[in-house]
Amino acid sequence: MKLKLTLVLSMIILFTNVFAQKTKSSTGSKKPQLIGVNFLLVDYNSVNGIKSPGSGKGYSSVRNMSKGIAFSYWKGLTSTIDFSAKLDAIFNNYNLAANGLSDKTELGLELEPTINIRPMGDNAKLAPFLTTGVGVGYYTSDFGAYIPAGVGLQLNMSNTTYLFLQAQYRFSLTKKILGDNLFYSFGIAENF
Repeated sequence: MKLKLTLVLSMIILFTNVFAQKTKSSTGSKKPQLIGVNFLLVDYNSVNGIKSPGSGKGYSSVRNMSKGIAFSYWKGLTSTIDFSAKLDAIFNNYNLAANGLSDKTELGLELEPTINIRPMGDNAKLAPFLTTGVGVGYYTSDFGAYIPAGVGLQLNMSNTTYLFLQAQYRFSLTKKILGDNLFYSFGIAENF
């Protein structure tokens, strides 16, 4: 697992360095305040396949992932570092998911502040970024915490509208309430 994660992070850094050399002139002003909406997919099952590749446990299809929606806030701290916060609503039965079972659907609420680091300025049309932070959620009458770590891609549309695509591995700090999971998000945010 550590080798795979190291390889993926190395490729991301190499990719962003090459991209940054081509767009040195794209450094510019900070991101304005943005409000956005995101569509979410959360995969609680594939983590078992990642942790134990020989176990025969595969990856979930989109139809088997939990769905959700989020509202997001973005603000540039510098031309290459942003702060973001998301309020997620995810539909799943968290008590049963921890035991590998599924039955009725419940609502999980999460608050996730993150820092996002790009190798190029905010004026770049297409900019990859790394993201990390801390999250807390309320799942079926219990509170849980996790650390998200992932990658993203930002599409800047004339400094007023931004599209975001993100993928995260979320490390659970409260294993009895919520296990590690994979998190995918597609969102649009607008300058207000």
